[in-house]
Amino acid sequence: MAELIFVKRIENAPNVYSFIFRSPENFKWIAGQFIQITFPHDNTDSRGTKRFFSISSAPFEKNVMVTTRIETQNSSSFKKAFFNLKPKTIVESTDPKGKLIVTKQDKKIIFVAGGIGITPIRSLILDLDYKNKLSNVDLLYANRDNDIPFRNDLENRKSNNSSFNIYYFISPDHICDETVKKIYRKFPDCRAFLSGPPGMVKSIEDLFISEGMTEENIKTDYFTGY
Repeated sequence: MAELIFVKRIENAPNVYSFIFRSPENFKWIAGQFIQITFPHDNTDSRGTKRFFSISSAPFEKNVMVTTRIETQNSSSFKKAFFNLKPKTIVESTDPKGKLIVTKQDKKIIFVAGGIGITPIRSLILDLDYKNKLSNVDLLYANRDNDIPFRNDLENRKSNNSSFNIYYFISPDHICDETVKKIYRKFPDCRAFLSGPPGMVKSIEDLFISEGMTEENIKTDYFTGY
């Protein structure tokens, strides 16, 4: 376990907050990975004191950032206590894990994110940009409204990378079969990274496979919520 020291909270969109922590020097992660944070707190409900979070910061940013949606009136005891973290509070973290990582970039990359599933994708996009490798990349992002978390981060990278494309889908619009098929048929030799609600991720994964993409070229991250 590693000790993370809380620094500050940032609101990225209404009810969407990033929590920034200082980590030990030997705490390393790969863009797209996740951690489990343990945070004992008063009046703990049945959902307990541990939560999984994707790391939404890229490694070059040094500090660990996790991002989540918090509606304070209806949230779990964990989220309510997490929202009220005081600077210098220490939480415990597991070592980073996860396979939603770019291991090689020999094909076009298609990122698909839904809602708060943008968190590991944000890390991946900023990491690729930092390495001057954000080319031949598309992002399809579905959100409940026009308050897009990390919109400035995404748009800034788009403005500096002509072959990085972003497609937003705002409810009631969604990432429909025809959109996925159109992009895939244009770029059949690609890799897909899917992150978001389980139903969305599974349906798009199945669609890519039905179109001919091999399972080894698809990586997924399911956000079950809590």
